Amino acid sequence: MKSVMKAALLAALILLVASPPASSASIKIDGPQDTFVKLGFLMQGRAEVEDTADADDQYENIYFRRLRILASGKISDRLSFFMETDSPNLGKYDPATDSKIQGDMFIQDFFVTYTWRPEIKLDAGMILLPVSRNSETSAAKLLPLDYGAYSFVASAPSGSRVGRDYGAQLRGHLFDEKLEYRAGIYQGDRDLGGDTEGAGSSFRYVARLVYYFAGTETGFFYTGTSLGRKEIFSLGFSMDAQEEYRSYAGDLYIDKPLESGDAVTFQLNYIYYDGDDTYPAIEAQNDWLVEACYYNDRTKLGPFMQLAFQDFADEEIQDEDRYQAGIAWYPDKYNLNLKAAYTVIFRPHTQAAQKTYRDNYSLQLQVLYF
Repeated sequence: MKSVMKAALLAALILLVASPPASSASIKIDGPQDTFVKLGFLMQGRAEVEDTADADDQYENIYFRRLRILASGKISDRLSFFMETDSPNLGKYDPATDSKIQGDMFIQDFFVTYTWRPEIKLDAGMILLPVSRNSETSAAKLLPLDYGAYSFVASAPSGSRVGRDYGAQLRGHLFDEKLEYRAGIYQGDRDLGGDTEGAGSSFRYVARLVYYFAGTETGFFYTGTSLGRKEIFSLGFSMDAQEEYRSYAGDLYIDKPLESGDAVTFQLNYIYYDGDDTYPAIEAQNDWLVEACYYNDRTKLGPFMQLAFQDFADEEIQDEDRYQAGIAWYPDKYNLNLKAAYTVIFRPHTQAAQKTYRDNYSLQLQVLYF
């Protein structure tokens, strides 16, 4: 491992030892009649060494993977909101510009929720779309360092911002919270044809159904691992469509606390994308994601692995596999943790003159106050 990784690891360990555990509390401003506003932040600082595309050299980086200001609140008995900003990859070297990313801060999420009853909730605003379970997971509660590499394939072609789009969705839980549904209508790409710019573009539609065999999740975002806090066993299906574009997804999630206080987490995601003439940048493909972790409550350690596979229907030379193994330390659960991982990015059908694989070494420190 490069010296920069050793230095980053030492600095992170010193910080963890010298700092008191982060509190699960947040800044809360109470208003009249049980209304309130809650404020906080998410910081994910990362150090990494990654091979260049030709694998002849390496990029070394220390940067903010995510730097967010968080806010939520209760406006009335039925009305609530959530908002967060982000400045992703702040300080990371960008080979396209040969400089560090300056990272303008922007609104990443903003939506209001009207809760008529647990079975019927209406979200409206800039919303993270439930294209799959992994793409709807909270970034602060991911099992590995990051989302699956192919969980947001439709984001850029659809004009979305990291999987977010403008619109509204209905969601809720039925049959004693065993069945979850989400169904929404969104902007999508506004320039798909017509005599007037955007005039030929229909809306984008996303729907999701989840059945919970054990436990349930009633919040807006899913968890990548509950670290033994609750048992969840779910099976989900999603559909994403705009004109000829289609995406179909299925996922299995198991989070099982053990009597010892340890926990086992497993997640399987499958997504089929086909941009057709609507999103021609998205070639037909079958993408898979597998994640697993064993959390030991005594040591607060959680070794994990993540496998991701991108299989193109026609252009197999573009196929890509990613294999990641790592370990996480959770001295204060989500509020304070440290993750280290080694990833191999493998292209099995690359031409002989090119490298078939690249290495990535990453170390990430997370501080969450919310």
